Amino acid sequence: MKSDKENILKKVDHRDGMTVPDGFFDDFCRRMEGQLPYNEAAESTRILEAPRTLWQRVRPFAYMAAMFAGIWLMVQMFTMIGGSGVDFSVENNEVLSRALSDDNFVYEYIEDDINDREMMEEMYLDSISVDDMTPADSLDGAEH
Repeated sequence: MKSDKENILKKVDHRDGMTVPDGFFDDFCRRMEGQLPYNEAAESTRILEAPRTLWQRVRPFAYMAAMFAGIWLMVQMFTMIGGSGVDFSVENNEVLSRALSDDNFVYEYIEDDINDREMMEEMYLDSISVDDMTPADSLDGAEH
């Protein structure tokens, strides 16, 4: 099996056809320099740079200020388009105040969100003992 692979590789030429004469790149740099015209500006080591104008120095900061002003204006525009917003305060929201006054709602949805550690902390801060607290007044005792 190995002899079949060796025979195929010997039959196929691995060269890509791109060849150069021997020693071509040995003196390539010298020959290229001889063919190029002489340029005095390329030979000078000192680069003369014109002094920057005030606008060239301030331009990046002006662009950044314009960008932030544009973002601020977009936020203002979206706020104006969106309307006055929603008031989530309990005093002004009739549905929320009615839900919070219902004990079943409070026990089912709010009390379940409080873990035991938070409940014990509240009881400790309010100086309520576990023995004094009954299931019916568990939230009433925590509000003292």
